[in-house]
Amino acid sequence: MTEKKIGMIPGTGKQSQGIALRIAQAGYKVMIGSRSTEKAKTIAEELNAKLSVSSFYGDENKEVVKQCDILFFVVPPENICSTLEDLGLYIKTDAIIVDVIVPLAFKAGLAYCSENMCLEQFDYPSVSEYIQASIPEGVSVVGAFKTISAAKLNRLNHPLDVDVFLTSDELEAKDVLKEIISKIEGLRVLDAGPLAFSRTTEQMTAFVININKLNKLKHASFRVISAGTKKQN
Repeated sequence: MTEKKIGMIPGTGKQSQGIALRIAQAGYKVMIGSRSTEKAKTIAEELNAKLSVSSFYGDENKEVVKQCDILFFVVPPENICSTLEDLGLYIKTDAIIVDVIVPLAFKAGLAYCSENMCLEQFDYPSVSEYIQASIPEGVSVVGAFKTISAAKLNRLNHPLDVDVFLTSDELEAKDVLKEIISKIEGLRVLDAGPLAFSRTTEQMTAFVININKLNKLKHASFRVISAGTKKQN
């Protein structure tokens, strides 16, 4: 099992807590970040109690970035620029950032994630590409978990039964992340190509939100179906 340290920036929201809980169920320790050390430690204690483990520990975001090799970025999209400005200098030179962020907007009750919004906000067509262009050389970015809802992640008594799509320009970083998250029950890891395809996975998030709303579904998600291989005679 990998000895790399895993951290959440921040670890206080429902999405990041859901990912952290699933990773801990798979046997890993997770560091919870927050702007407040006290809040991070409180959340870590709550997560430990929820699983009856001692897998979580908390500290302020800067300390998490300094210590961890794999950093899940789950910040609100409007805060990613300031987050990178505040923490970028402290990221390890060979770290992996897992980008979970989707820049959603809502109009007339429907979700949208357009290139225009991303270009206006970040000057890049996806959050993942913006992060990669803004971090120190040597740090890898992998887009992941963009299409899996916080509600689904936090239903711990239910296997996920979904696919997670990994996008990155760094195959080694994908492999490192796959080693960890492939141990999560009910989660199939699929290579979705280079980092530019985060544009697609971000759009897919808006798409599935609208599918849920328009068809009165709950927790709909993505699972790729293939015909399989033919039986040999």
